[in-house]
Amino acid sequence: MKNLSKTLLGVALVAFSGVSAFAQDKNTGVIDYEINAKMPQRGGAEGDGDEQVITFNQHFYFTAGKGKLETERPDFGGRGFGGGRPDGGQGGDGNGGGRGGRGFGGGRFGGMRGAFGGGYVDLAGKKYLQTFSKPDDSTKTYYAEEAFAPAKDAKLSDKTKKIAGYNCKKATVTVRNEEYTVWYTQDLPFSYSPINGLLPEGNGVVLSAEGSRRSFTATKVDFKPVTTDVSLPANAEKVTEDQLRDMRREAMQKFRERQNGN
Repeated sequence: MKNLSKTLLGVALVAFSGVSAFAQDKNTGVIDYEINAKMPQRGGAEGDGDEQVITFNQHFYFTAGKGKLETERPDFGGRGFGGGRPDGGQGGDGNGGGRGGRGFGGGRFGGMRGAFGGGYVDLAGKKYLQTFSKPDDSTKTYYAEEAFAPAKDAKLSDKTKKIAGYNCKKATVTVRNEEYTVWYTQDLPFSYSPINGLLPEGNGVVLSAEGSRRSFTATKVDFKPVTTDVSLPANAEKVTEDQLRDMRREAMQKFRERQNGN
């Protein structure tokens, strides 16, 4: 009986050790972000004062040196998502594929990774993987690599605060003529930012950034097994950033011609 008790105790200790070890694994999990963005009302133009603020959520899954950003689609005040635009609808990766301008999100939100879609990240190689599928052939995915860009002329601050349970440093960074107040942590074993060029020291994870037209804040960092596929589609074909940009422009031109009845 004593031997049986010792055996059961040993099994319990091994199981507990396994759980404890996993609980310390900060290389796999998900970061939840809340995004707020200003959008013109229907028929309006950016900056004309007739705007609405939309709020939506993004989830950044990370594991084994790879990452993937997925976005919960906003309804734009009942207008639907993307209006059927080739840079806004479902695509080859099932998450908008990061279509629409430079980076994963373009147009009014240029540079925000997966602004209204999804995108892949090579965390080990510190690269964003921009993806695109042509509207007339969603079975084929093209991708281009964009290296992590360090922040230029970042203004560091001594101020700190906790976001999602992590100690964060403050900095002011300008990206594409827009100034952001950035809060980033260096307590995670990888580097990442939803907007390229925000990391002031070249490493860390941006948990909050606020600009004049958009902001995002991490609401939770959850370490757990990741079941979401964070790898590029098996048939993804690598192209240059210029080639990918041309594909997007061509798709947008065709879309406009169809809208005009041409």
